[in-house]
Amino acid sequence: MKYLSVLLLLLSATQAQALTLTNAHWRVHIDPATLAASITAADGTTTQVSSAGDVGTVSALVQTRDTGHWQWGETTEVRAALAGDTLQMTFQRSTIGSIHWPRLPAGPHALLLPLHEGYYLPADDTVWRDELIDAYGEINTTEDLTLPVIGLAWQDRVLSILFATPFNNTVRFSPDGPGVAVAAEHHVNALNQADPYTVIVSLDAPDWLAPAKRYRHWLQAQGGFVPLKDKLAQLPDGHKLIGASHLYLWGDRLLVEQDVRDWAALKSLLPRAWITKDAEALQALTAEYSGPYVQQVLVAAINAALAEQFPGDTAESLQQRRQQLDVTLGKALKPDALRGDSASPRMIHALQAAGLPRLWLGLPDWTAGWASPDAVDAAAKAGYLVAPYDSYDTALPDGNDNPSWLSAQLGQDAFERCGIMKPDGERIKGFQGNGVYTNAACIRPLMERRVRTLRADAPYNSWFLDVAATGMLFDDVDPAKPTSQAQDAGNRNAALAWLADTQKLVVGSEVGSAVVNRHIAFAHGAQTSGFGWADPQMRRERASPYYLGAWAPEHQPAFFFRQSQLKPRYQQLYFNPARRLPLLQAAFHDSVVSTHHWTLDSLKFRESRSTTELLQQLYNVPPLLNLSVATAASRIAYLRHLDAFFRPLHQALFDQALVDFRWRDTAGQVQQTTFTDGSVIVANFSDQPQQVDTHTLPPRSATARLADGRTFTFTSPTSP
Repeated sequence: MKYLSVLLLLLSATQAQALTLTNAHWRVHIDPATLAASITAADGTTTQVSSAGDVGTVSALVQTRDTGHWQWGETTEVRAALAGDTLQMTFQRSTIGSIHWPRLPAGPHALLLPLHEGYYLPADDTVWRDELIDAYGEINTTEDLTLPVIGLAWQDRVLSILFATPFNNTVRFSPDGPGVAVAAEHHVNALNQADPYTVIVSLDAPDWLAPAKRYRHWLQAQGGFVPLKDKLAQLPDGHKLIGASHLYLWGDRLLVEQDVRDWAALKSLLPRAWITKDAEALQALTAEYSGPYVQQVLVAAINAALAEQFPGDTAESLQQRRQQLDVTLGKALKPDALRGDSASPRMIHALQAAGLPRLWLGLPDWTAGWASPDAVDAAAKAGYLVAPYDSYDTALPDGNDNPSWLSAQLGQDAFERCGIMKPDGERIKGFQGNGVYTNAACIRPLMERRVRTLRADAPYNSWFLDVAATGMLFDDVDPAKPTSQAQDAGNRNAALAWLADTQKLVVGSEVGSAVVNRHIAFAHGAQTSGFGWADPQMRRERASPYYLGAWAPEHQPAFFFRQSQLKPRYQQLYFNPARRLPLLQAAFHDSVVSTHHWTLDSLKFRESRSTTELLQQLYNVPPLLNLSVATAASRIAYLRHLDAFFRPLHQALFDQALVDFRWRDTAGQVQQTTFTDGSVIVANFSDQPQQVDTHTLPPRSATARLADGRTFTFTSPTSP
């Protein structure tokens, strides 16, 4: 009886202290004890914002018409405030621990999630329900979500949850009846204890882009949104990004098969001492005919011999190898200007001849610039952007067994001093368990030194800094350099700003997560990104048609060039246009040029190729391809087809926001995007012609009608 009386008193106190905040837009009901909250709109519709959690004691409750302030338990202060059509919930915890809010139960709604570019996930999609629980069961709001927002869509409204404090948050998806419940937890630690946790809730008309638009408007109000036009205006070569397709040029070989003018002469000139340990090369040398196999064997043996004579991945060693090649075999080779791997003047001229005036060219390693020193200069003179791959997020110790991972060779001091420290005193292991992940501020001097050194060797006008803009952030409890996740984001932004502002480079990074993209002009990874991480047929079983490929040979890794089959499940999950949503574009189309991840370029999966093409044209984002000498002819021809539609559209729309997205049929097979100036792009993903307004769209096609009256049409090619 005593326990029942206490329970009744608690229930009575909770009911007596219930809050109702009102303004001209809506009424918000909050239970201060359980933190349950709901919204009643002007039309009487009620929407649950958060279900009840643990019961906390409520004290010092103060309420006005549109604000509430109270103490929840012994450690947490809560503020609720209506600001126009938003509800702002702010929590301040005085001790280390967690804050659980909001808790979103499953319901008859769709989830709008900025996983990668963005997805629309109806409640009855059981395949995605299982994927959310199994593959995304626990995520964070800086790395796993490209925007720190979550949306819930009903037929007549959209609820947007904006994490104004995006750091140290975990979002969990869990089964809730036939649907998925979503719960957020904010982690308070010694590094962020002084920072409040703020969540902003809004209710909008049925616009699936509403969460992204809310974030964009909030960011603009904070002064954190930088238009792409302003970024590029500060850079001498900034204009070259507008309308540019993106290519990675693979290979840093000094000699490729196409460089040989006379194979018989090469065989006679080749010193036997170079290949005495290579039985296969010795056999190829005496072969009667010099077919493709013989050519490949001899070229590989010559490159290996040169590397053995002049070891090391330095500009000096590459120059010595080039000189030795010319002295020994030059009479059998084409002129130096016509030689080289894919990063060579020859390739630059081929791209120009193909009628591709705007390109971003990435070198997967800066050694390619040393192997063909005139290539970077030729690219810049051709009007292209050219950048090396660079990264500072993993530091390997001296004497490690992975010397070819050049970017991670940061020295023993960086390995010992710059690693992220966990609360238990251990360092966090780096990429794939190698070395350590590094503190961006600690490693910054090394970055500046390397960038200046590399630029002294080649006139790069762009830079690709991997990982920095993924949103992967750390709390570093090292007493020598304590850094919170928020400070880590600031340090990464500062490093990217140094590249753009001081070095005047067109800067790009991976993914382009909202919290670290202020100073980048382009990002690789949001449009098509990794999946199936635990699928052995994709990752390990080489005989499987779904295998993504090995990381060899270095000049054309199968992982990047093999056109793998796509499992029907993944096609349904990640390449079903009816599940895709341009959330990142709605926030940042006119701030960051976003495209695919280099491991999953436009040609990676044959089953999804046309869908990938149409999505990139619909969203007005550039195609991205990997290119090698052997694949150049077919891939350049393919790129010309994509570029002819994308380039003029991007030149017209790069400074326009993507303001509207809608289906033009009931199944999501015909979709439309609209930009600020009224330009419209419509894509037909189906295999049948579709009638839209007064126009007939061919199967697998896109049509653009620009505000200036120009019309463009793209049809997905039948090959490659």
